[in-house]
Amino acid sequence: MTDNERLSSVQSFVWTLELLGEALVQHDEVLECEHNPQLSFRNTAGIHQAIRIISRLAAEQCGKLLKTDEEIPVDSR
Repeated sequence: MTDNERLSSVQSFVWTLELLGEALVQHDEVLECEHNPQLSFRNTAGIHQAIRIISRLAAEQCGKLLKTDEEIPVDSR
């Protein structure tokens, strides 16, 4: 996988995390306003698990990008 592909993957992961985070915020607002929430505990747990998985994948790709940067000599004159 090239660096550009890794960056694109990280960008997609972060965008997905943003959407999942927004879903949790909306869920919290529903819980505050209604006594009959739209999302069940199981769905909320699934969103949290998805966030953990996507965060791990993004961290792995960032780690690979940082490792690539460390392999390139700083002074390549």
